[in-house]
Amino acid sequence: MSAEMRKLHELARSRFDKAWGAAQQSRKEMIETVRFVRIPKAQWEGSTVAGYDFEGDRFENYPRFTLNKVGKEIKRLVGEYRRNRISTKFRPASTGTSEELADKLNGKLRADMNETNGGEALDNAYDEGLAGGMGCIRLDAPLVDENDLSNDERRVAFKPVYDAASCVYFDPNSKQYDRSDAMWCMELFSVDRDTFKEDYPKAQQASMEKPDGSIFDWAKDDVIYVGRYCYIKIEPTTITEYENLMTGETATYDDEQIEGEKLADKLADEGTYRKGKSRKIKRRRVYSGLMSGAEWLEEPVRIPGNYLPLIPFYAERAFVDGQERVKGHATDAMDAQRLENLMVSMLADTATQSSGDNIPIIDVEMLPSPLAKHWANRNTTRPAYLPMKSLRDKDGNIVAQAQVSGYTPSTQISPALAALLQYTSSAIPEITGSSGVQNIPSNISLDTVDSLFERLDGQSYLYMDNLAKTVKHAGTVWLAMAREVYGTEKPVRVLNEDGTDQLVTLTGKVKDPETDKEIGLDDLTVSRFEVVSDVGKSYATGRRMLADKLLALLPMVAQGTPQAEIILGMLVDALDGEGMEEFKTWNRKQLLIAGVVQPVTDADRNVVQQAQQQAAEQASQPNPEMMAAQGMLLDGQSKVARAQTDQMKLQLSAEQLAGEQRLSDAKVILTLAQAGKLEKSTILEALALINKAEGQHHQQALSEADQLLRAQNQGHTQGMALNGGNGQ
Repeated sequence: MSAEMRKLHELARSRFDKAWGAAQQSRKEMIETVRFVRIPKAQWEGSTVAGYDFEGDRFENYPRFTLNKVGKEIKRLVGEYRRNRISTKFRPASTGTSEELADKLNGKLRADMNETNGGEALDNAYDEGLAGGMGCIRLDAPLVDENDLSNDERRVAFKPVYDAASCVYFDPNSKQYDRSDAMWCMELFSVDRDTFKEDYPKAQQASMEKPDGSIFDWAKDDVIYVGRYCYIKIEPTTITEYENLMTGETATYDDEQIEGEKLADKLADEGTYRKGKSRKIKRRRVYSGLMSGAEWLEEPVRIPGNYLPLIPFYAERAFVDGQERVKGHATDAMDAQRLENLMVSMLADTATQSSGDNIPIIDVEMLPSPLAKHWANRNTTRPAYLPMKSLRDKDGNIVAQAQVSGYTPSTQISPALAALLQYTSSAIPEITGSSGVQNIPSNISLDTVDSLFERLDGQSYLYMDNLAKTVKHAGTVWLAMAREVYGTEKPVRVLNEDGTDQLVTLTGKVKDPETDKEIGLDDLTVSRFEVVSDVGKSYATGRRMLADKLLALLPMVAQGTPQAEIILGMLVDALDGEGMEEFKTWNRKQLLIAGVVQPVTDADRNVVQQAQQQAAEQASQPNPEMMAAQGMLLDGQSKVARAQTDQMKLQLSAEQLAGEQRLSDAKVILTLAQAGKLEKSTILEALALINKAEGQHHQQALSEADQLLRAQNQGHTQGMALNGGNGQ
């Protein structure tokens, strides 16, 4: 071990020793509380807040019954949490970050939680914290396949930390709830000596004794303690700004990102990126190593992210007199539970002694040995009678008649004992907040029960809110690690909220919120996200509640309307059952086409795209009904044109007849004039009469032709109306 590593080991050991010594009293109380809730016999261990010791010989001869009402209340609160789990969500924190990438990150976080048993890690942290006051989870970035030497792929894993009250310690100078301001942390493991030799055959054991001034003993007779020491180191680095000439977006990278993600060649392309200004800054780096009391078992190495990987959960936490005070839900009820256990045990002891009540008192001379057995076994054999022998003289005369001279008195229950038992029976529910549950009648409606439990949920809001802080910080730590572990080019598996999964790359299209047009492409390394924790019902519980609401809403909507069809489709989508998969798949496609639900997967987007293409093709093809209507319109237009032609023909015929008549009259007048039989004035008058008659005849012909055409047009219009009515 080098001098630098030896110095770092001494620093880590000194830091932990001080933190362990300062927290011993608080940790002892937390461990005692956890034992009190989880181990039945442990409720007769320890002492009360006032210092009354239960571990002495005073109660050794009592039955020591345990009525774990506190544990029952802990189970109720744990059940409320598992019914309404807390999840982490990422939201874009800048205009250059896309909603698409945020959704992918949410899916990747769900996938990591599912693949690495993240639910178990959170459940264990909440259970331990609720009981004793403190729980913890740990994030790691292990290899996906350690046996494949050619596969360097990693993933972010959630791991449980068991018995956090006795093995997790943070920098005592940190004050924030999530310990994001801590500069170091330690996680302890106890390993038996044989296992330690197998796992670390070259490790030293001779120098594990406590050095002068040390408090914590790293090596005991049967076990050796190993610690995972994580610390933050502030290191100088250079950040450089690069502008993407294609999108206009600007990203900032440090030297380690450019080297580790092999971005140098990509950023060197002057046609795509333009290098901007640079600056030297100090950046947080996290290192983790495995140590014993003597040396480093695994020297510290850089791990992904810039936060400590241990994330604590505290049920209740406060600083009093400069010291951190932590307690769980059961802490305040321990004395009341101990008192009730004691009262019930004393009452049971009194009841067992009541077998000595009303014991007959008899002269031993009247109960010789053969008869004594009958009296001794009377409680087990239940005889119909008990024999006695009268005292007689030598002559056989009865001197004293056999009889019972008296009975032992009945055992009296102390009034103080009865009063204490009644008080503790009501005190425990009041302290733990479960009194409302005990008073719910059995003959009330389901809606009323739900309303009552909504009020009771307020008792767990403090713990749920603290867990939300833990989950939020876990999301922040996960995001920092994911930026380095996953990158942007390789496809990763994401898990959608409905349980389906898909392979995606962690990039997203940035769209203008006003025009909805694509304006750029962002990736995980440069995007900014807001991490929020969502306290809500589980996905399955939410679906059941949605189905209930839709069933109540369906009768209020007229059947056969689009609204009723949509509600029925959403109801089918919310139901679960064997044999419904194919029907639900078809139903979801209909909801996607109708625009009721938004597409999530690529398959959903393909369904919507195909429906849009079919609609466009149908719009481009001629509609048979429209073609029929257009044919009727063209037929009507042709009939009107024919009618107009006929009118012109009639007018021409009338003009031709009038011309022929005028020519005939003119010829008669000309013949008479040539014969000299007509005077000039007479000829002029005859011409005037011919013109007048011709005009009247022309007007009459036009009027008759017009009336004929009107009659034809009216018949055509009525035919169109009749045809249109039949088409409807």
